[in-house]
Amino acid sequence: MTTPRIRKSLGKLPTNIPGLDSILSGGIPELSINIITGPPGAGKTIFTQQILYSNASPDRKALYLVTLSEPSVKLLHYLQRFSFFDADKVGSDVNYLDIGEVIREKGLEDAINVIVKHVQEHKPSIVAIDSFKAIHDMAKDPVEVRKFGYDLSVQLTTWGVTALLIGEYTPEEIENEPIFAIADGIIQLHNMHQGLHYQRYVNVLKLRGESYSTGLHPFDIDSTGLTVYPRIKTVEEPGEHFLGERQRVSTGVDELDKMLEGGVPQGSATMVAGGAGTGKTLLGLHLITAGVAAGEPGVIVTFQENPRQLREIAYSFGWDLAEMEKKGLLVHLYSSPVELQPDIHAARVKAAVQKVGAKRVLLDSLKDIEIATPDKVRFKDYIYSLVNQFKLQGVTTLLTNEIPEMFGPFQLSEYGVSFVVDNVILLRYLELTGRMGRAISIMKVRGSQHSK
Repeated sequence: MTTPRIRKSLGKLPTNIPGLDSILSGGIPELSINIITGPPGAGKTIFTQQILYSNASPDRKALYLVTLSEPSVKLLHYLQRFSFFDADKVGSDVNYLDIGEVIREKGLEDAINVIVKHVQEHKPSIVAIDSFKAIHDMAKDPVEVRKFGYDLSVQLTTWGVTALLIGEYTPEEIENEPIFAIADGIIQLHNMHQGLHYQRYVNVLKLRGESYSTGLHPFDIDSTGLTVYPRIKTVEEPGEHFLGERQRVSTGVDELDKMLEGGVPQGSATMVAGGAGTGKTLLGLHLITAGVAAGEPGVIVTFQENPRQLREIAYSFGWDLAEMEKKGLLVHLYSSPVELQPDIHAARVKAAVQKVGAKRVLLDSLKDIEIATPDKVRFKDYIYSLVNQFKLQGVTTLLTNEIPEMFGPFQLSEYGVSFVVDNVILLRYLELTGRMGRAISIMKVRGSQHSK
């Protein structure tokens, strides 16, 4: 009899799925039994294959056991469309075996023996069973399922295997079926209806003995596989970053700098509010281009003006945004305001800031983000998390916000997001002796004197 492999220390098996390992605090614990569940089309198979191919090597082999689900030939045909797939690993580092016929003929009694036999033969570090739910459904009663799950867990752990059991379990089954009590980890994939489209989410329900990020985290599937975007969370305490007097940052408008006693504080957030056509975007461009001129890279985030439109507008005022981008001093991130997913968009904004080491950011505008985010709680979370993250990094942020009233009373922002900003600049139309004019007012500069 072959002696099972006993590992002296347990580590983490990285999933190598962008964004997921940070949610799992480094990856899936080795020697654990994990259930990957979700409805058809949620991405379970791609999820599992991406983990297998990114980890498979001569020293860390993977075994994929097909039961009563998709044939391995058909699976390999579709996998060729993904960049993580490596045909050279098939049959050596990644092995596919169909055990469906054995299970159909002999049932659960011999299923474990068959699985263990293949594990002994191929000596894999990772074993995936697809679909484990098909095996589960062949059980006579819950007692048999519990016994089968326990015996399988013991055998695979003894042989030094990290297991991924794939199945289309319902929420009720997750709560009641005994196999989920035995499992060390439960990762649930969703394909949720939102508006006129569907959005995929991953939710870690259980990871025994490990710290992980709870909640729904959106993810996309493209030719590279899955990309997970950790949900927006409250940033950590700012610590000493805010202690002491901060330097001033020029807005790019000399007279406005004088009104601000030298400019806005570095690393602060400024809301520029005003009606349509009052110059909010133009003021934001002043701030960004002044930063680029001073050697401070910037990021422009827009939802209305695409790169071509904004370049034309800026060029008419003497700013060559295309040249700034070419020099790596500027990133323009344009997103359609239709069906915006705040967690994904926030991750892309942060990535753009990191890409150029931005010191200034223009978000144009809050109203577009608000309209594009049906869940107003998530809208508020988006603004709060993003702005405070930039404050921690010392990034100076300017957010524009359109207020509908041209004259008379006005409201700076809806849903209570104005408290997030440190400074508020108001641009308004005024009627003076029968003519329309513009006026600028400094409503607030937190902890500092300013023109009244």
